[in-house]
Amino acid sequence: MYKRKRKRRFKINDDTMTSIVVYSLLFCVGIVITGFIYAAKGIDVSALADVSLKVFGTELGICGLMKISERFHSMQDRRIEAEKQAREERRKRREERRNMNEGSN
Repeated sequence: MYKRKRKRRFKINDDTMTSIVVYSLLFCVGIVITGFIYAAKGIDVSALADVSLKVFGTELGICGLMKISERFHSMQDRRIEAEKQAREERRKRREERRNMNEGSN
């Protein structure tokens, strides 16, 4: 019988930003190691290594900003949800008070 192949996932801990940072770091390590090999042969690759490290730093900064934004929005969502629940509880208490007042009259 035909067995389904399991899909390869390239996410680490099911987190896209962590995956981006880790794979970018691995790419930079590869570039630096390649630079060492070429430097041993007498080829100047300092500009390539410099650019790859700048790209990694930029990606790291972007991922940090995205994480801060994500936390801010989740905090806002939790606050809005708590406000909705509090509003609903106040509404229920008011209705109960009205019902109690109508019942005693």
